[in-house]
Amino acid sequence: DTNSRALLFPMEKVFESYVAQNLKRIMSELNWDISLQDKGFYLFDEPRKFALRPDIVITRDDKSVIILDTKWKSLINNSKLNYGISQADMYQMYAYAKKYKTSEIWLLYPVNEEIKDLNEINFKSDDNVIVNLFFVDGKNINESITKLKNKLVNIELYQDAI
Repeated sequence: DTNSRALLFPMEKVFESYVAQNLKRIMSELNWDISLQDKGFYLFDEPRKFALRPDIVITRDDKSVIILDTKWKSLINNSKLNYGISQADMYQMYAYAKKYKTSEIWLLYPVNEEIKDLNEINFKSDDNVIVNLFFVDGKNINESITKLKNKLVNIELYQDAI
């Protein structure tokens, strides 16, 4: 017989916004275009249906594209269970790769105790789609996003060297 009040937040939106705003701030020194909730493509063109809306689309100076998508999910340290990544999320990333014509896809998850010490995790298809995982530390957001920025810059340097 007790009443209480609660304040609920859609944490997936809070996490997405927090990561995106910090990413834009930390990467502002680069001459890269950063688009949030990009509306550039549809899954089907005739009729134009099923809009694709990656959370973050980065277009580098050379016009190559990197897709980043945030997921408010707690992953597990078990590769046999795909770390807890849903198959639907991977289908979504694959569709982004094909429509945006990029092989650089990043899934951004909040870090947790179980996965904080994992090495780099990525998934590669035989048609050159690479989905990388990155764990965002919300408590140390500046350090975390700077680490991601360095990874993205190093990818560009690596591709320039090829």
